[in-house]
Amino acid sequence: MRITFVSKLTRAPSVYEFTFLPEKTVQYTPGQYAHFRLPMVLHEPPRAFSLTSHPSEPELRFITRIDPSLSQYKTALSRLQPGDTVEIDEPMGDCILPRLQTTPLVFVAQGIALASYLSMLTECARSNLTHESTLLWARRSADDPLKNLIPGKIPKFNSVAIHYPERLTTAQILPLMTAAALVYLSGSQRFVETLGTDLEAAGVPRSRIIYEYYDRYLDL
Repeated sequence: MRITFVSKLTRAPSVYEFTFLPEKTVQYTPGQYAHFRLPMVLHEPPRAFSLTSHPSEPELRFITRIDPSLSQYKTALSRLQPGDTVEIDEPMGDCILPRLQTTPLVFVAQGIALASYLSMLTECARSNLTHESTLLWARRSADDPLKNLIPGKIPKFNSVAIHYPERLTTAQILPLMTAAALVYLSGSQRFVETLGTDLEAAGVPRSRIIYEYYDRYLDL
Protein backbone atom coordinates (compact mmCIF):
# COMPACT_ATOMS: atom_id res chain seq x y z
CA MET A 1 0.00 0.00 0.00
CA ARG A 2 1.13 3.53 -0.73
CA ILE A 3 1.40 5.97 2.18
CA THR A 4 2.35 9.64 2.16
CA PHE A 5 4.98 11.13 4.44
CA VAL A 6 3.58 13.87 6.67
CA SER A 7 6.20 14.87 9.24
CA LYS A 8 9.31 14.02 11.25
CA LEU A 9 9.39 15.01 14.91
CA THR A 10 12.37 14.82 17.27
CA ARG A 11 11.40 12.75 20.32
CA ALA A 12 14.82 12.33 21.97
CA PRO A 13 18.46 12.86 20.95
CA SER A 14 18.85 11.04 17.60
CA VAL A 15 15.32 9.56 17.94
CA TYR A 16 12.61 10.68 15.53
CA GLU A 17 8.91 10.00 15.11
CA PHE A 18 7.77 9.59 11.50
CA THR A 19 4.13 10.14 10.57
CA PHE A 20 2.44 8.94 7.37
CA LEU A 21 -1.06 9.11 5.94
CA PRO A 22 -2.22 5.97 4.11
CA GLU A 23 -4.36 6.14 0.99
CA LYS A 24 -6.92 3.93 2.74
CA THR A 25 -7.46 2.56 6.22
CA VAL A 26 -4.78 0.12 7.34
CA GLN A 27 -6.09 -2.75 9.46
CA TYR A 28 -3.75 -3.82 12.26
CA THR A 29 -3.71 -4.90 15.87
CA PRO A 30 -1.95 -2.79 18.53
CA GLY A 31 1.61 -4.08 18.88
CA GLN A 32 2.12 -5.16 15.27
CA TYR A 33 4.81 -3.91 12.90
CA ALA A 34 5.01 -3.23 9.17
CA HIS A 35 7.75 -3.29 6.56
CA PHE A 36 8.43 0.09 4.96
CA ARG A 37 9.90 0.22 1.46
CA LEU A 38 11.53 3.46 0.26
CA PRO A 39 11.42 3.96 -3.54
CA MET A 40 14.66 5.97 -3.56
CA VAL A 41 16.63 2.95 -2.24
CA LEU A 42 14.86 0.01 -3.87
CA HIS A 43 18.10 -2.00 -3.73
CA GLU A 44 17.87 -1.87 0.09
CA PRO A 45 15.54 -4.40 1.76
CA PRO A 46 12.47 -2.93 3.46
CA ARG A 47 12.80 -2.25 7.18
CA ALA A 48 10.35 -3.31 9.86
CA PHE A 49 9.10 -0.72 12.34
CA SER A 50 6.67 -1.21 15.22
CA LEU A 51 3.59 0.94 14.70
CA THR A 52 3.34 3.33 17.64
CA SER A 53 0.07 4.77 16.35
CA HIS A 54 -3.28 3.29 17.36
CA PRO A 55 -5.60 1.59 14.79
CA SER A 56 -8.31 4.17 15.54
CA GLU A 57 -6.08 6.98 14.22
CA PRO A 58 -5.96 7.96 10.53
CA GLU A 59 -2.16 8.29 10.55
CA LEU A 60 0.56 5.66 10.89
CA ARG A 61 3.55 6.42 13.12
CA PHE A 62 6.80 4.82 14.20
CA ILE A 63 9.91 5.96 16.02
CA THR A 64 13.49 5.10 15.14
CA ARG A 65 17.01 6.08 16.03
CA ILE A 66 19.04 7.84 13.34
CA ASP A 67 22.71 8.07 14.32
CA PRO A 68 25.42 10.10 12.55
CA SER A 69 26.71 6.94 10.84
CA LEU A 70 23.74 6.34 8.57
CA SER A 71 22.90 3.37 6.41
CA GLN A 72 21.63 4.21 2.92
CA TYR A 73 18.13 3.35 4.11
CA LYS A 74 18.27 5.64 7.15
CA THR A 75 19.81 8.42 5.04
CA ALA A 76 16.88 8.19 2.62
CA LEU A 77 14.42 8.02 5.51
CA SER A 78 15.87 11.14 7.13
CA ARG A 79 15.59 13.05 3.83
CA LEU A 80 11.89 12.39 3.25
CA GLN A 81 9.91 15.52 2.46
CA PRO A 82 6.18 16.06 3.14
CA GLY A 83 4.25 14.63 0.21
CA ASP A 84 6.81 11.91 -0.60
CA THR A 85 5.32 8.45 -0.87
CA VAL A 86 6.59 5.08 0.36
CA GLU A 87 5.17 1.57 0.33
CA ILE A 88 4.27 -0.65 3.28
CA ASP A 89 3.38 -4.31 3.49
CA GLU A 90 0.45 -5.61 5.52
CA PRO A 91 1.14 -5.25 9.28
CA MET A 92 2.00 -8.46 11.11
CA GLY A 93 3.45 -9.81 14.33
CA ASP A 94 2.46 -11.71 17.48
CA CYS A 95 3.48 -9.03 19.99
CA ILE A 96 -0.15 -8.20 20.80
CA LEU A 97 -2.43 -8.19 23.83
CA PRO A 98 -4.08 -11.43 24.96
CA ARG A 99 -7.86 -11.68 24.83
CA LEU A 100 -8.29 -12.40 28.53
CA GLN A 101 -8.08 -9.22 30.59
CA THR A 102 -7.29 -11.33 33.66
CA THR A 103 -3.87 -12.15 32.17
CA PRO A 104 -1.10 -10.23 34.01
CA LEU A 105 1.38 -8.61 31.62
CA VAL A 106 5.07 -7.89 32.08
CA PHE A 107 6.54 -5.60 29.40
CA VAL A 108 10.34 -5.60 29.24
CA ALA A 109 11.95 -3.00 26.99
CA GLN A 110 15.49 -1.96 26.14
CA GLY A 111 15.79 1.71 25.20
CA ILE A 112 13.91 2.67 22.05
CA ALA A 113 12.34 -0.81 21.93
CA LEU A 114 9.71 0.77 24.17
CA ALA A 115 8.11 1.43 20.77
CA SER A 116 6.89 -2.17 20.64
CA TYR A 117 4.45 -1.50 23.48
CA LEU A 118 3.19 2.04 22.88
CA SER A 119 0.19 1.07 20.75
CA MET A 120 -0.77 -1.69 23.19
CA LEU A 121 -0.51 0.68 26.15
CA THR A 122 -2.66 3.18 24.26
CA GLU A 123 -5.24 0.42 23.74
CA CYS A 124 -5.20 -0.38 27.47
CA ALA A 125 -5.78 3.29 28.29
CA ARG A 126 -8.45 4.00 25.67
CA SER A 127 -10.43 0.80 26.21
CA ASN A 128 -9.95 0.81 29.99
CA LEU A 129 -8.52 -2.71 29.87
CA THR A 130 -7.90 -4.17 33.31
CA HIS A 131 -4.75 -6.24 32.78
CA GLU A 132 -2.41 -5.95 35.75
CA SER A 133 0.69 -4.79 33.90
CA THR A 134 4.24 -3.71 34.67
CA LEU A 135 6.76 -2.06 32.36
CA LEU A 136 10.41 -2.77 33.12
CA TRP A 137 12.36 -0.31 30.99
CA ALA A 138 16.14 -0.39 30.70
CA ARG A 139 17.00 3.09 29.49
CA ARG A 140 20.11 5.19 29.18
CA SER A 141 19.19 7.89 31.68
CA ALA A 142 16.50 8.87 34.18
CA ASP A 143 15.40 11.83 32.07
CA ASP A 144 14.93 9.91 28.78
CA PRO A 145 12.35 12.01 26.86
CA LEU A 146 10.80 8.86 25.40
CA LYS A 147 8.96 8.44 28.72
CA ASN A 148 6.61 11.18 27.48
CA LEU A 149 5.30 8.77 24.83
CA ILE A 150 3.81 6.44 27.45
CA PRO A 151 0.07 7.20 27.64
CA GLY A 152 -1.43 8.22 30.97
CA LYS A 153 -4.37 6.74 32.88
CA ILE A 154 -3.62 3.09 32.10
CA PRO A 155 -5.60 0.91 34.56
CA LYS A 156 -3.55 -1.27 36.92
CA PHE A 157 -0.26 -0.16 35.35
CA ASN A 158 3.13 0.19 37.02
CA SER A 159 6.33 1.42 35.39
CA VAL A 160 9.83 0.66 36.69
CA ALA A 161 12.87 2.23 35.05
CA ILE A 162 16.36 0.73 35.25
CA HIS A 163 19.08 3.25 34.43
CA TYR A 164 22.68 2.81 33.32
CA PRO A 165 24.95 1.50 34.85
CA GLU A 166 22.39 -0.83 36.48
CA ARG A 167 21.45 -3.78 34.27
CA LEU A 168 18.02 -5.29 33.84
CA THR A 169 18.13 -8.97 34.77
CA THR A 170 15.76 -11.85 35.36
CA ALA A 171 15.93 -11.08 39.09
CA GLN A 172 13.66 -8.07 38.45
CA ILE A 173 11.30 -10.04 36.17
CA LEU A 174 10.77 -13.30 38.04
CA PRO A 175 8.85 -11.85 41.04
CA LEU A 176 6.24 -10.57 38.57
CA MET A 177 5.82 -13.89 36.78
CA THR A 178 2.72 -15.56 38.18
CA ALA A 179 1.57 -18.78 36.53
CA ALA A 180 -0.88 -16.88 34.31
CA ALA A 181 1.43 -13.96 33.38
CA LEU A 182 2.84 -13.21 29.96
CA VAL A 183 6.24 -11.57 29.60
CA TYR A 184 7.11 -9.54 26.50
CA LEU A 185 10.79 -9.02 25.67
CA SER A 186 11.73 -6.25 23.24
CA GLY A 187 15.21 -5.00 22.42
CA SER A 188 18.34 -6.02 20.56
CA GLN A 189 18.61 -9.70 19.64
CA ARG A 190 21.32 -10.23 22.27
CA PHE A 191 19.24 -8.53 25.00
CA VAL A 192 16.07 -10.47 24.18
CA GLU A 193 17.67 -13.89 23.72
CA THR A 194 19.78 -13.58 26.88
CA LEU A 195 16.78 -12.71 29.05
CA GLY A 196 14.61 -15.33 27.36
CA THR A 197 17.16 -18.08 27.90
CA ASP A 198 17.61 -17.09 31.55
CA LEU A 199 13.84 -16.99 32.14
CA GLU A 200 13.35 -20.44 30.64
CA ALA A 201 16.24 -21.77 32.72
CA ALA A 202 14.49 -20.34 35.79
CA GLY A 203 11.32 -22.28 34.95
CA VAL A 204 9.23 -19.80 32.96
CA PRO A 205 7.47 -21.81 30.20
CA ARG A 206 8.39 -20.84 26.66
CA SER A 207 4.68 -20.38 25.94
CA ARG A 208 4.58 -17.46 28.42
CA ILE A 209 7.40 -15.52 26.70
CA ILE A 210 6.85 -13.30 23.67
CA TYR A 211 10.02 -12.35 21.79
CA GLU A 212 10.30 -9.11 19.80
CA TYR A 213 13.88 -8.29 18.87
CA TYR A 214 15.23 -5.49 16.71
CA ASP A 215 17.39 -6.53 13.76
CA ARG A 216 20.61 -4.62 13.00
CA TYR A 217 20.99 -3.33 16.56
CA LEU A 218 23.61 -4.58 19.01
CA ASP A 219 22.42 -2.11 21.62
CA LEU A 220 19.37 0.11 22.06
